[in-house]
Amino acid sequence: MILILETLTALEPSESAHVGYWATHPYHRLNVKDYVDEFCGWKALTDLINIIPVGIQRSFFCTMFQTGGRALEVLLLKKGNFTVMPDERIVKVSDMRLLKRYEKLDSYKDAEGKNRWHTQLLKKTRKTFTIQRREPFTPILERYLEGISQPDAYLFPSPYGHHRKFKKNHSLDKDLLDVNGNIPYSVVWAYLNIREVNRRASRDLKERLGLMRPFKTKAGEIIADEIHLWLHWFRSQRASQLVNDYGFDEMDLLGYFTWDDLRTALRYAKKGWRGLTAKMNKAQVSYS
Repeated sequence: MILILETLTALEPSESAHVGYWATHPYHRLNVKDYVDEFCGWKALTDLINIIPVGIQRSFFCTMFQTGGRALEVLLLKKGNFTVMPDERIVKVSDMRLLKRYEKLDSYKDAEGKNRWHTQLLKKTRKTFTIQRREPFTPILERYLEGISQPDAYLFPSPYGHHRKFKKNHSLDKDLLDVNGNIPYSVVWAYLNIREVNRRASRDLKERLGLMRPFKTKAGEIIADEIHLWLHWFRSQRASQLVNDYGFDEMDLLGYFTWDDLRTALRYAKKGWRGLTAKMNKAQVSYS
């Protein structure tokens, strides 16, 4: 799941304490299970990338799709994670950070008597995976990598400082985020960019991306006539594309994304009616 913005609310000038972004930005949740049916196709995806005017933003969303990573996992990527291998016609990706993996330390009961756990974030990485150089977005990624000189440099360094809470939440080592004085952009940066991309998209493009459908609460109440692009959409599109174009099955997806749970693969692997129809059309069937 990921978040979708509904309104913007400014902080009161009198508030001096640091307040998280989402505390003042009400949202509802979108999820892959309910709002992604299939791979939208390379034409629609390319048209989407082409409306992004800023190079670093365009490269970020291409990288999000090609790696299938979560937004923060992509923001933590460095040039050294990528190896272009012309003879094999692939780009190899190694040691990409894998977040949202926790170790349970102990349990306790809260004030209401509910079971709770103390956990710690594990320093995990994905298994090595590859990107085909023949894919439409790989030249964008390779040109972007060529513009970065140091292997340990972030792909998407931020010119801004981050609050210490950001560093605490996303660092296992004291100086993990700070590389030669650079820190990557935050997920809020990525979120605001995807919202701007959504505003730029035409109605026709949104239709082809599968966005022209009612946005509902779990209770079925309609919030809006259409849904918006959200960051996890790219992750689901990559999984669906791997199934659609390369015939990946659930076990292949587990290996590619380093997922532990088969249910995750089932949730992300979508053929949709077009993909299923194409599979039927390819079958050699005798009806006599």
